[in-house]
Amino acid sequence: MPVVRIPDPIYKRLQEIAVPFEDTPVTVIEKLLNEHDIFQKSQQVSGIENFCETKNCFETENYIVIDPENPSNLTHSKVLRALIDDKEINKPNWNKIAAKVHEIAIQQGMSVEALKRLTRSNIKQGEINENGYDYLPEANIWIQGVNANTAWRNTLHLLKHLKLPSEIYFEWPSDKEGAAHPGEKGKIFWSPKS
Repeated sequence: MPVVRIPDPIYKRLQEIAVPFEDTPVTVIEKLLNEHDIFQKSQQVSGIENFCETKNCFETENYIVIDPENPSNLTHSKVLRALIDDKEINKPNWNKIAAKVHEIAIQQGMSVEALKRLTRSNIKQGEINENGYDYLPEANIWIQGVNANTAWRNTLHLLKHLKLPSEIYFEWPSDKEGAAHPGEKGKIFWSPKS
């Protein structure tokens, strides 16, 4: 492992970013590199300029970049576009994104029992007679629908284990009480650490 000498002024700047009793110089540098990766990814979003939900295409610079580990409150937000492992999800919403990641886990050879142990989502196999569950024929499982915040946390947990990159573009409504950023648009990028 290489040894890097850090000049005192730069070390002091790293200390300003660090969370006491939690971060080390390595974790602070890793956080900075992750932020850099997110920034780079936001500058190189493939094809986003051509994406239109309605007649008005949205532009990437009008989006708040959200930390995938600590997102703002996603309550009331509407997903505009979602890519998992560079594959677009048709008519996405937060629960549909979570469902897609579960389908990918099964398609990659994970057993339903292993997925049940790994996931934070409530999934069932076989016939069920309960409201609030959606059937995923590709995976032959049922997954319980949850709120946007829980769906994203569950999705991120699986993305990390499956090492799948994701890009999510969404907006908060301007007329809903409780929206974290009324009328604003957000984007979440996550990619596996190298």
